[in-house]
Amino acid sequence: MQRYEQIFTLLLLLIAAKGNVIAISDVTLVAAFLMGVYGMQTYRIAIPRFLYWIVGGYLMLTCVYFVKFGEINFTSSMRVLLKMLTGILALIVMRDRLFIQFEKYMRVVAGISLFFFTLQLLDYGTLKQFVGIFENTISALNYRDSWYVNNFIFTLNDNAMTRNSGFAWEPKGFANLLLIALVVQLLRTRLKPTRFTWLYVITLITTQSTTALVVMATTLPAIVLANSKIQNRVVTVIASLAAFAIIFSLNIVGPKIAREFEESDAHLVYIDAETDEKAITLGRFGSWKLAMMDLPKNPLTGVGMQDKFRTEGEHTHLVYVNGLADFLSRFGILGLSFLAYCYARSCRAFFRGTETRGWIFFFLLLAIIFFASAIIISPFFFALQFYFLLPQPNRESRLGMNAGVQLPRVR
Repeated sequence: MQRYEQIFTLLLLLIAAKGNVIAISDVTLVAAFLMGVYGMQTYRIAIPRFLYWIVGGYLMLTCVYFVKFGEINFTSSMRVLLKMLTGILALIVMRDRLFIQFEKYMRVVAGISLFFFTLQLLDYGTLKQFVGIFENTISALNYRDSWYVNNFIFTLNDNAMTRNSGFAWEPKGFANLLLIALVVQLLRTRLKPTRFTWLYVITLITTQSTTALVVMATTLPAIVLANSKIQNRVVTVIASLAAFAIIFSLNIVGPKIAREFEESDAHLVYIDAETDEKAITLGRFGSWKLAMMDLPKNPLTGVGMQDKFRTEGEHTHLVYVNGLADFLSRFGILGLSFLAYCYARSCRAFFRGTETRGWIFFFLLLAIIFFASAIIISPFFFALQFYFLLPQPNRESRLGMNAGVQLPRVR
């Protein structure tokens, strides 16, 4: 069944990357869901009770929206349910092997991305013709017009000509997955750096992602510091503070964050301003401000997937960049609180028994990622969200041991 788990994980990774038409297709999502059903039947796994509670709770919430608004967006609501089921089934079938396989794939795509990124810097135009061969040949694969091309293993984006997008929809999206893979890899080695650690770090730097750099200046050093020996903590603190000062002085970090905050109100003018643009991204802070504007109307449960009942632009589509703002707008304070509870429990379960402290910093790392990207509603992240629900065979359950096998050590 190793080949099955590899294919299933690859499908989840493809969907999470959102790099091409196939990745965002409902057909791909259904295929991944059926892979989960197949795994349940093949492994003869009984449906756990918590799955009934989760599905039942979501369907009840959908009924609440129907009573509240008199209608629901059935397609979008069922798509979320399918994503949730796919992620949970993957978690039930593969357990920790899902994240182990995910990290192995990320090593490969990180290495591939560095190769293509080098070519990108040398001759962007020629590489774009090569990467875009599928989209230029098969019109059905055209995703985002001529400024964007993807060949499943690498993406070129005219808005990020000197940044590494990997196989994701943009550099930030690639960095999000790299950061999670880096944490998994560090847990597997008890925070001992290996060649894969440096591979991830170098690749993260090439993305020039503000999110990645903020994490590398804050939560990652905090995890290292939490596990440092007392005699090494002074050196660790000094090195961490120096890295923090250097990183936040970069134009793409500190000044960029300040600039986005100052300009956040400017994005809101598109609520009623005329424009020829089909869609306008609101930015991290603009998304949050719009969510705060809508929150008093439906504070507890939000509007669900019924976008027509939250503020939209009169002449253009307003795109939420901030995943936490999008989730708050959709599912309200209760939904966001439930999300935080699940991730706190899952982060703690990830770290428990690995002789690694600092799960709260992994929780903050994910919060930073979600604040920057609307990726919460994805099968892979649903698997991560509900990780804590896996049965624990003993009090020292650890990443890689929930399946009853010792986690392979990385050398």
